[in-house]
Amino acid sequence: MLGQTHIANNLNQIAYHANRGTLLLDEAAEAEIKETCGYIAFMRVELIEALGTKGGQ
Repeated sequence: MLGQTHIANNLNQIAYHANRGTLLLDEAAEAEIKETCGYIAFMRVELIEALGTKGGQ
């Protein structure tokens, strides 16, 4: 799913600017980040279930 979108690149850009101290967020950008985190959390759970592993290992 990440490979079919620009989410991975967008997250990399956000991390880059956050580390530089140049990240500017408006309400829309913050909402998009929260939505993206939700997708990532969902994918993590699905992968853990599919692999039959426990979280954190």
